[in-house]
Amino acid sequence: MIRFYAAGWLLASALLLVPTYGGAEEPGYGAVEVQTDLVSNYIWRGQDVMAIYARQKGEQYSANSGAWTLQPSVTWIAPTGGFFVNIWGSFALEGREDVDSDQRIQTGPGGAFVGNSSWFDPGLSAAIAAAGPNANTAPISAYTALPGMYPEQNGTRRVDELDVTIGYEMDSTIGVIGFGLIHYAYSSPLVKSNYGNLNGYYGNEAYVTYSPAFLRQLTFSYYSELTNIWQYIQIGYADTYGINDALSLDYGISAAYSIYDQVHGMNDVTATLGVSYQVGNGSFMISYNASYRPELKLYEWLYDGDAYNSLPVWVDGGSTGLDGRVSDPSRTQGIVNDYIINTVTTQIQNQTGNANYTYTPRMKIPRFVHYVKFGYKYLIE
Repeated sequence: MIRFYAAGWLLASALLLVPTYGGAEEPGYGAVEVQTDLVSNYIWRGQDVMAIYARQKGEQYSANSGAWTLQPSVTWIAPTGGFFVNIWGSFALEGREDVDSDQRIQTGPGGAFVGNSSWFDPGLSAAIAAAGPNANTAPISAYTALPGMYPEQNGTRRVDELDVTIGYEMDSTIGVIGFGLIHYAYSSPLVKSNYGNLNGYYGNEAYVTYSPAFLRQLTFSYYSELTNIWQYIQIGYADTYGINDALSLDYGISAAYSIYDQVHGMNDVTATLGVSYQVGNGSFMISYNASYRPELKLYEWLYDGDAYNSLPVWVDGGSTGLDGRVSDPSRTQGIVNDYIINTVTTQIQNQTGNANYTYTPRMKIPRFVHYVKFGYKYLIE
């Protein structure tokens, strides 16, 4: 269910985007298109960006484990057409602050458990006493190093994002050709986001798109990451069916292939279905969007950073890379889960003689993800 304050954000943003003057702009400055979207989950190229919210709440990853997110954008279109500049943002509306999800005694935010590995370590009290600086002599600056209950790096504001696109699109006799550059960056100063193994990602991407003259609803797209080794190749079909002068049905489907440094495969098959209602130069939109993820190995890094390897690490309780399995937040966080993990680990170590074994409850990465989007768009000419 949509939270009332989230809906209020959308309404307020939409009203702010509607110009209050009556006259037209001076010619020669181009056009500006402003848009505000409210989404029930931030899904990008099949990736559940808000998976961090499931870890914060200690829940299993699911088809929609994310928080409601506000995504505004502003696009300037040159007066001659073709050239444009877009600024796009994404700002979580729920779970923004870090919380203590593991309920462990640590020496700092995100630090390891003081002592062994659980509350039930017989030497825990001695370990706590020896962990931090002496309370009588420690300087104030060392206070955060004292043992305590600290929040993890799991606030959704850590994945607030601000992207800039500079592009050009031209219509020719062979079709529509587009190209440009995209800069991705977190707008939050918390660049150490604990978001998979992203670690404060700042990326630069070049892209080329092409729609043939005989079928302009069909688009071929190629994106190449310039900072890291990642390529995203997509083919998509999107169209609009006019129901009347104001109301239209919007639909589309796309399939994409990804190439990473150590792994590649079919990334996602994404479909969207929505309606839009035009009022003057503005339009209201609502859509349902779903992605099928054929090869889960492409998403392991997003959830808990499993290494891409084929070693039999399962012998020691690890997860072999490319198996599509990641640690389950609902069974790995909290005092009760610590007790279960510690008990199972001890039993298996005793029965097998493998002192390196550590039990980690795992789950299969969800194959489907989806979200609902509410939006408003206005063109200032």
